[in-house]
Amino acid sequence: MPRFYYQERVGVFGPQAATLEAAVRTLTEMGGKPTVAGSRITCKLGWWLRTRVVGGAFVPTKWLPVEAVVDVVDHGDHREVVVSVAERIGFGLILGMEGRLREHCQQTARYLRDAIAYRLNTPG
Repeated sequence: MPRFYYQERVGVFGPQAATLEAAVRTLTEMGGKPTVAGSRITCKLGWWLRTRVVGGAFVPTKWLPVEAVVDVVDHGDHREVVVSVAERIGFGLILGMEGRLREHCQQTARYLRDAIAYRLNTPG
């Protein structure tokens, strides 16, 4: 169970399949391997083992392990994309990296929200 997570929401227009595809492409470009189950996409980002071995206070921010969940909620004429990003350090202390990890989760959630909406509102 994560100690904290951040959630962002954005309303988008377009078919659900295109919304899911935009989310999958965004997560893949971030280095993840997304798993789609209905209208939910889950993806682990970062490197848990590298972060543990080197120490979270010393690794690049993109190495910090987080889990992203993207839900596409259908509201008839539009969809709502709900992005949740949680830390996935697991057991042990997160001393020295808690602030960086919180900020990384928050920034990742915002980035995913904005990138998915941008992909859906940009032609081609």
